[in-house]
Amino acid sequence: MPKISVITPCYNQEKYLAKAIDSLLAQTFTDWEQVIVDDGSTDNSAEIILSYSQNDSRIRLIQQPNRGLQKARNNGFKACYHQSKYLLWFDPDDYLAPQMLEVMLNYLDTNPHIGLAFCDYYLVNSENCIVKTAKTPRHIPSKFGIKDLPYQTPETPFISVGFDCIPEPMAIVRRAIYEQTTGWAEWLGYGGEGIDLFLQVALLSEVHFIPQNFYYYRQHSQQATRTVVKFEVQMQKLITKWKEGKDIPEEYKAKYAQLAWWWEHRFWPYLWVKEGRRMIRNRCYLTGLMLHGKALKSYQIF
Repeated sequence: MPKISVITPCYNQEKYLAKAIDSLLAQTFTDWEQVIVDDGSTDNSAEIILSYSQNDSRIRLIQQPNRGLQKARNNGFKACYHQSKYLLWFDPDDYLAPQMLEVMLNYLDTNPHIGLAFCDYYLVNSENCIVKTAKTPRHIPSKFGIKDLPYQTPETPFISVGFDCIPEPMAIVRRAIYEQTTGWAEWLGYGGEGIDLFLQVALLSEVHFIPQNFYYYRQHSQQATRTVVKFEVQMQKLITKWKEGKDIPEEYKAKYAQLAWWWEHRFWPYLWVKEGRRMIRNRCYLTGLMLHGKALKSYQIF
């Protein structure tokens, strides 16, 4: 029985897929399975997966027509071993540090009240060169704005999860907790789906951050990009859901409504000012000033 199910949605990643699988094979913790969902790839991704699965029974290929990332994640979960204890959604163009599973699973085993643990990452380019060592901020409200939790503090509250602090493929979720959620939101599409899922986890259990860089997140031209405009559109879908209380249990509606207020009147202004400053540094003065004006218009104290 594998202790952790690693679910990998894959669409046209033949260039990087072998590196991803090799990093799983190199883990110091070996009691895992990998379910790779080929989402209608038109390149040689399926052939690469089959070549690995023929040599290692822990690796399995699931194929589906191209139906999108969230459908692939959900179908991967349905196909994984039903008694595994933990779940990881691992992207096919990234790779893992050898000790990632060992350290993070030991942390979760030692702390059964924690439903989700996530780590930090290295940003790498298409040639596997590290271009940035991340120190992921976890934002929380302050009296008049936004501040960050101390980096070494593991506890990550609901509000911080709601402020988009958890990169999806760096989170290991306890299966017993995940099964109480609605899963990956297929209605939402790409952008914000991790916030939607991980907020549900944060209501059911504690969420902890492990301040070590165990994940290699690849930045390249073929990956789906999250533009500022698209992110705002996706977040507005979530904020509308939170304000309306749609599909949210009655006992949690007030927490979600409060989160929506913080987004609209504190976190959006914080992000717009941050982006506005970046635009001004890049001599895009008009855009930068417009973003500052947008932030000022939305900001409220209470």
